[in-house]
Amino acid sequence: MQKTFFIGDTHFGHKNIMSFEPVARPFSSLEEMHEVMIDRWNSVVDPDDIVYHLGDFCFGKGWIWKASLLNGDKRLILGNHDSYPMEEYLKYFKWVRGVYHWKDCILTHIPIHPNGLGKRFKFNIHGHLHSKTVGDDRYINVSCERNNLYPIDATELFKQNQPSDSYD
Repeated sequence: MQKTFFIGDTHFGHKNIMSFEPVARPFSSLEEMHEVMIDRWNSVVDPDDIVYHLGDFCFGKGWIWKASLLNGDKRLILGNHDSYPMEEYLKYFKWVRGVYHWKDCILTHIPIHPNGLGKRFKFNIHGHLHSKTVGDDRYINVSCERNNLYPIDATELFKQNQPSDSYD
């Protein structure tokens, strides 16, 4: 059965991210960080699963190819570091957007203003904040640091945030 996953802020190629997030990324090298993140991703995501990457996939155009090593039907919501030519991303991602309406949620990289949620969206699933949170139950941060560098399954995400709803 096909599953849906979320992740953000993988920052492939960003050596300094290890010093910005030393608890979540206790690696001695960029290569070690990449190996662990790829192994963790592929240990939970099957080739036919859908993965929404909520921005900041990599830091440097030369690292986009790392997406070819990751399982799943990948879709990218652009982050503030995803500024390379669109055709480079589209080699590895089914589509690329700035924002996406999924079920009754809005998927973004940077959390949107609370007025933007209104009554239309139950949740803003986002990245950008790494290990931090907004502090409002309607905001769900899926930066990889929040989930031990794993993509998180949608069903598990909503068990943690709204047990009565099913998002299979």
